[in-house]
Amino acid sequence: MMRHIVLLLAAIMIACAQEPDLHLNLEERSPSAFSFSGRTPATVFEILEVPRTKPLSKIDPFKVIGEAVWKISSSRKTKAADWPSVVYGEIPSGFSQSFPEGPPAKLSEGKLYLARIVGERNYQSALFFEVRNNKTINVTDKVFGP
Repeated sequence: MMRHIVLLLAAIMIACAQEPDLHLNLEERSPSAFSFSGRTPATVFEILEVPRTKPLSKIDPFKVIGEAVWKISSSRKTKAADWPSVVYGEIPSGFSQSFPEGPPAKLSEGKLYLARIVGERNYQSALFFEVRNNKTINVTDKVFGP
C-alpha cells in the first residue's frame, strides 16, 4: 500500500512539474516597465492596443486581435524568470525588435492595451493596462474582476 502511495505522489509531482509557469507583471514606475517570472522558456513580448467594442469581461487575452504597438523577441529561449525587466521602447541586450520599424509610438491615455509574453508550446501570460495621468495602470482586475 505504501508503495502505491509513493508512486501516486511521484506521478503527481511529475505532472505538476510539466505545468506551464509563466507570469507577467507591470512595475509601478515611469516609464512603463514589465517584469517576468516563471520557469517556462519564452521568446516573445508584445504590446497590443485592444479595441473596446466588446464588454471587457468577454475579451480573451490569448485570442485578442488588436493593433500591434511593440514587439520584441529574445534570440534564445530563456526562462521567464531570467528575462530582464523590460522598459517600453527599450530593447534589452540579446533581444531584437520586430515591430515597429523604429521607436514605438508613445502610449496614449484613454486606450486599452494588452501586454503579453509568449513561451514555448504557445504558453502565454497577459495583462491589460491603461495610461492615466501619465502613469501606467494595470486594469486586469477591472476587466475580469478580482
